[in-house]
Amino acid sequence: MENCGIGYQNLILSAALAADSSVAALPVSNLTSPQGSSAYAWRALGTQATLTVQFAQASPVRAVSLHRTNLTAGASWRLVLRRDNAVVQDVTTALATSGGQAVFVLPPGLVADAVQMTISDATNPDGYLSIPLAYVGPLWQPIRNFSTDSTSGFTLGIDEVTSLSGAEFPQTRWIQKKASIAHQSYGSAEADILSDIQAVAARGENILFLPDPSAPALQKQAIYGRLSGGDIGNPFGAADRRSWTFNMTERL
Repeated sequence: MENCGIGYQNLILSAALAADSSVAALPVSNLTSPQGSSAYAWRALGTQATLTVQFAQASPVRAVSLHRTNLTAGASWRLVLRRDNAVVQDVTTALATSGGQAVFVLPPGLVADAVQMTISDATNPDGYLSIPLAYVGPLWQPIRNFSTDSTSGFTLGIDEVTSLSGAEFPQTRWIQKKASIAHQSYGSAEADILSDIQAVAARGENILFLPDPSAPALQKQAIYGRLSGGDIGNPFGAADRRSWTFNMTERL
């Protein structure tokens, strides 16, 4: 088990984006929108498409993820990382999507100036690919892991009608993953990074949270969305410990 990972430096937001297929009203530039709705997505014609993310300069890349997509369990992708046109990583794998979410964690230490992903979903019943949200970038891991006091769950949007006889007719509109992450063991040297994360969250940008980057079912555990955090504390006096509790809510 690895310490949790936080992706708060989404290189997609400042990169040059190109796709070999897109609907005119739903261009690839929609990937820079923070909204997870299909109405703000990149939509590719057909069931295979290639997205190229070109950075202004070489940067660390550890995590690549897609969220709120229409991809099925049979989808796959090929990820190619390049630096100065030389391939530094080339991997093809099943997407293993869960709720339209797919996450892949690369080996540490990779630096690239371009990431190309080719997404294939031949049996998709929609006949097209819809990708509203994506993350490509570094993954920060604290020196020590979060507390076992942390919790996770769901927020449900349900319209409920109750008949005169007491019969209930719930209609689920949306399901949103959430987590409350308590941590009392950040090092004092990590406080600046926590402040950077809070600044990104304050701008309304989405953040990727992985409870365990080595877990086999990342697509089920990951949360990509809004982060809200309390104050950074110093509960143990002179000890090299800082506390911070933050809440993650999936972006819908």
